[in-house]
Amino acid sequence: MPDANDALRAARERVESPSSPGHPMTRQELAEAVNAQVYRASGGDTVTTVDANHVGKWERGVIRWPAAYYRAALRAILDAATDADLGFARPTTGKPDNVDRKTFLKTALGTGAGVLVSRHAPGPADDPGALAAAISGPTAHYRRMESAVSSAQLAPAVDAHLALAASVVTGSLRNSTGYAVLAETAGLAAWIAADRGDNAAARRRYREAVAHAERAHHPLLASYMTASLGSFAVDAGHPRQGVTLLDRAAAQLDPTAPDAARAWLSSLHAVAHAALGDKTATLAALRSAERLTSRQSGEPQWPWVFTFDRAKAARYQAGALARLGDLRAASTAYSAANPALTAPKPRALAQLDHARALAAAGRAGEASRLAAAALRIGREYGSERITARARDVRAVLPARTAEAAELDDALTALYDTES
Repeated sequence: MPDANDALRAARERVESPSSPGHPMTRQELAEAVNAQVYRASGGDTVTTVDANHVGKWERGVIRWPAAYYRAALRAILDAATDADLGFARPTTGKPDNVDRKTFLKTALGTGAGVLVSRHAPGPADDPGALAAAISGPTAHYRRMESAVSSAQLAPAVDAHLALAASVVTGSLRNSTGYAVLAETAGLAAWIAADRGDNAAARRRYREAVAHAERAHHPLLASYMTASLGSFAVDAGHPRQGVTLLDRAAAQLDPTAPDAARAWLSSLHAVAHAALGDKTATLAALRSAERLTSRQSGEPQWPWVFTFDRAKAARYQAGALARLGDLRAASTAYSAANPALTAPKPRALAQLDHARALAAAGRAGEASRLAAAALRIGREYGSERITARARDVRAVLPARTAEAAELDDALTALYDTES
């Protein structure tokens, strides 16, 4: 029986899970990050399908010397300087294990737009993959921090890294890989700016992310960033412009685009149409999202960072139905979405959508309690996005009602503590 690779397991468990803050990265999450990093470092030429079972073989010592591209990816993701730090030892034959080679160039691609690479300095100047890994590493770390750190604290670091990444890419990495890395970094900066309530900066960063993605000649990435800009427009109160951008994102997809991408886009379309009050278009988009979600299989394809399953689709369904005023259907969808709402900020935003629907239905007490609970999360994480939506809920409630006292007190407290 082979000796277990305790060093690799310990290195994995030192990294926080991107989906469950406060918990260690799972084997499946590491597998997805490896797939994405190999793909990224190769400039899109290498597609692998490592899964949790494969990571288990590394940790159990069944595979002692993975292929070079896997070792490089693991060093980057787990912040290790050498292979030995991860418990890997070269066999006497000097060849990677056969099991590793079997996963090379398979058809599915794992996720990882947000769980990539490391803080290490780049390798030789003629190794663009190492340079891309070095500059995209901080983006991965900042993305993991986003769920547990105030956006006001994180924004300066992300903006500074974006400036550095732009300098490196324009100076030394003007290729598809470099621009893809830059698109991701700009997209993260946009998301954080929106969370801080700086819509002008968010809009500018999203436009930069779209431009970089287009220069990367990666249709799926370009669609992802364009759709993100469209979703931002809807959230900012401009649903008509949001629909136009989402239509553009859908047109950018090529025939090979995965069902997860199309399901996500259909879900965003549903929310946008609901914001316009177009019930027919909303329900059509929701049906499309449900159909696509039901038939997808395998791992998500970068730049998607999650499997777009029924629970995640239900989150958008609930938001769209709430905007249409269908409280009963929205409540059912919120219950279905609950398993996917593990991170505090997304859960708070979902609560506020639900609270607004309750408020519109005249259930002021329930709406106030739910919004106040979400607002506490917004204050803890410095999210102006959450704070603004809590104010929106209060605007729907009667101006004078004792049932809104809890929310009124929470909103007033913002001014007691803010300078």
